[in-house]
Amino acid sequence: MEEAELRIGVEVHKADRVIGRCLSNRVKAAGIDEVTIVHGWVIRYLYEHRSEDVFQKDLEQHFSVGRSSVTNTIKLMEKKGFICRESVTRDARLKKVSLTDKGIQTHEEMTKITEQMDDFLLRGVGKEDLKIFLGVIRKIRENAEKGEMK
Repeated sequence: MEEAELRIGVEVHKADRVIGRCLSNRVKAAGIDEVTIVHGWVIRYLYEHRSEDVFQKDLEQHFSVGRSSVTNTIKLMEKKGFICRESVTRDARLKKVSLTDKGIQTHEEMTKITEQMDDFLLRGVGKEDLKIFLGVIRKIRENAEKGEMK
C-alpha cells in the first residue's frame, strides 16, 4: 500500500482539527462563544427539521452517537437556553426537542459564519476539483461506516 493510502485517516483528522479551530475562532469573534461545534450541528439539525417533531432518538441516529452523549448535550443546550423539551399529546413520556428564539437567532448567525468559512476554504478550488473531492470523501465515509477492512 502506498504512503498516501496509509495517511488518508491522518489527513482527514488534521483537516478536521484545523477547520474546527478556525470555525471556533470565528464563532468566538462573533460573540457566540458559548456554542460548541456539536451544539451548532444540533441547532442546525433542529432548525432544518423545525416543522417536524424531533426526539432525542432522532438526534442519536442522525449523528451516530449514543444516548448518554445526546442526553448530556441536550441538558447543556437547554440550560444555555438554545433548546427546550416539551411533552407531546400522543405520549406524555416522549419529549420533543425544539429550538428557542435564542436557538433560532444563533442558527442564523452561525449560518452566516459557516458560509463565509466555506468561501474562505474554497479559495483556489475549482468546481470540478470540488466535485471530485466531495465524491471521494463521501465514498471514504461510506466505506468507514460499513466497517470494511480489506
